[in-house]
Amino acid sequence: MMSGHHTFGRSGMLRDLRGFLADVRGSIGVVMAVALVALIVAVGAAVDLAQVLRAREILQGALDQATIRAALTTGSGYVETGRATLAANLSDTGVAEENLSSSFIRNSDGSTSGSATITVPLSFMGIIGKNDMSVGVTAKATPKTASTTTPAGSVCILLVSKNSQALLVNSGATVNAPNCEIHVQSNAGSAAIFNGGTTINSKKICIKSSSIIDNGGTHPNLEKGCSPASDPYAATLPAVTAGACNYNGRNIDAATYTFEPGVHCGGVNFNSSQTVATFNPGLYIIKGGDWNIQGTLRGTGVTFYFADTSKFQFNSGAGTYLKAPTSGPYANVLIYETTANANVTQWPWNDSPGHELTGLIHLPSRQLTMNSGMTASLDKVTIVADSLILNQTSWNLAPDVTAISNGSTTTTTTTSGVFLSH
Repeated sequence: MMSGHHTFGRSGMLRDLRGFLADVRGSIGVVMAVALVALIVAVGAAVDLAQVLRAREILQGALDQATIRAALTTGSGYVETGRATLAANLSDTGVAEENLSSSFIRNSDGSTSGSATITVPLSFMGIIGKNDMSVGVTAKATPKTASTTTPAGSVCILLVSKNSQALLVNSGATVNAPNCEIHVQSNAGSAAIFNGGTTINSKKICIKSSSIIDNGGTHPNLEKGCSPASDPYAATLPAVTAGACNYNGRNIDAATYTFEPGVHCGGVNFNSSQTVATFNPGLYIIKGGDWNIQGTLRGTGVTFYFADTSKFQFNSGAGTYLKAPTSGPYANVLIYETTANANVTQWPWNDSPGHELTGLIHLPSRQLTMNSGMTASLDKVTIVADSLILNQTSWNLAPDVTAISNGSTTTTTTTSGVFLSH
């Protein structure tokens, strides 16, 4: 009886164990099933995320290019340009365009802002009810611009004779003035004469008359029948009252001599080509006689006013280095004359081996003659004269701040690239 009872007990235990194991296997199966679903969702989410990131990268690149094109498009057509470029860049990329929306806005600073949004379908996230995801990107394109300013023509020589020959260029004359214009107001049949063996390198030679005498030489940029500049300094320069004489006629023999501002009467003769004369800053009023000059003249901040037909006659060996003041009532005015001179008179400049002048020379009643041997290292002057004769002259000329404007300044803006930001 004991043996039978023992057998019955072990059999029951086995049945209980098999039942327990079955329950355990069932529980593990449920857990594994749940874990498998979670794993599938995780893997699917990773796949979908990779797809979303790829779509975003493609959309960003397409929008960048579209925004750049829109920024470089002038006028209201920039919006259509941006949209068309965006669509073209997305074609054949695998990114669906059905739900694409975009906008392009021109900002007040000249930049263009672009934005784009698409809906990316999800392959696996639908398991948990997420069928798609919206992706948006932005871009801003700012054109890089460069402005180039073309100044108005700089008239360095203006000849105001109206009905006579105003410009004569004789053999041996060379003028190097690449940034200067020469204007002739004369409408005479021979307003200008150019002879062989001459060179005038200037930005422009403008002659009102359509008729000149051209016997050769080099003078490019010549325009006949053009409209010359007017004289902006006529009747606008400071009026000067020539009072009592402070200094009367002198003969200079010394190796050095210093002049002071004031009223200088009766003329001055330089008797030695070795004399070095210095002019202290200020206004020099010249009247009642010519100055016959040889030697060297130096002065900074000086203005010479000729109250009558008196003149400087620069003779053999005269070197002249004079600069106008840069401030005050005579700022930038080097030499000018009374407006009362009714008749035209001559003003020769002879055999000057070197000079540098800076400022306005306003002598509308004078016939200037640059004679043999006149050499200018670099004059920064504006000359207004009745007429001009150049004989065997070597003249380097550049515009001064007093240069007469011819035309208006123009500014050209060009785009050299685009700065892109997100």
